[in-house]
Amino acid sequence: MNLLITFLVTVTIAVIGAAWVGVVIDRMTSPFISLLVFFPVMFVAVWLSWRFAVKFTAPKATPSA
Repeated sequence: MNLLITFLVTVTIAVIGAAWVGVVIDRMTSPFISLLVFFPVMFVAVWLSWRFAVKFTAPKATPSA
């Protein structure tokens, strides 16, 4: 359950960031260019969010006595 919650929080923040980047690019150039930037940034954000959530919630190794 912790993995899912961590993933949802990080992916929400990352997609909001990707949308912000898309809006900034849209105001500077054209809507087509902003889509070309937004989609790869969004997919990378989802991928990185999953990698972070898995690494962050991995069970800690216990030292053997």
